[in-house]
Amino acid sequence: MSGTGVRAHPSFGELLDYWFGDMDAAAVDQIDAHLFGCAACGASIDHLAALAGGVRECVLAGRLSVVVTPGFVHRLAAQGLRVREYRVPLNGSVNCTVAADDAVVVGRLQVPLAGVRRLDVASDMAPGGASGWLRDVPFDAASGEVLLLARLAELRLQPAHVLRVRLMAVEAQGARELGHFTFRHSPAPAG
Repeated sequence: MSGTGVRAHPSFGELLDYWFGDMDAAAVDQIDAHLFGCAACGASIDHLAALAGGVRECVLAGRLSVVVTPGFVHRLAAQGLRVREYRVPLNGSVNCTVAADDAVVVGRLQVPLAGVRRLDVASDMAPGGASGWLRDVPFDAASGEVLLLARLAELRLQPAHVLRVRLMAVEAQGARELGHFTFRHSPAPAG
């Protein structure tokens, strides 16, 4: 937003930061004042709210595999949801499962991200299973980890299997693997 005294419309990024509470109090006050008098920006916030509600519904129903922030995971846990987390070292593996009371399952992939500008996530289920590619995922290079939320609805139905995830730095020359992570899934015991 402009500091010239003329009220410019906040950018989409600023509205996102506002919606998620990721800005200082002065910036919040400035956007609050703008929203009070701008129907167009108010409508944009309404659209963000609807989108956030739909995404939240899909995440909690276990229909999405997405990269999330530590703050997102913390908010889910603070709401009383059961969060199962697996920390996987660079080029390492973990034995994992999902229990009936788990709301989400998170893989914390430990990887150096300094200098990375764009990050993709590639996955392959062995042997000969499904594969996927998430393009241009959000990440915090300083954190040294990427948080991958599993598609829980499918995971609950799957037999024992191995999933290999690769983090790819995308550069002008192409994609370069930063590391791989192996999840050895076992169904939860019946009971």
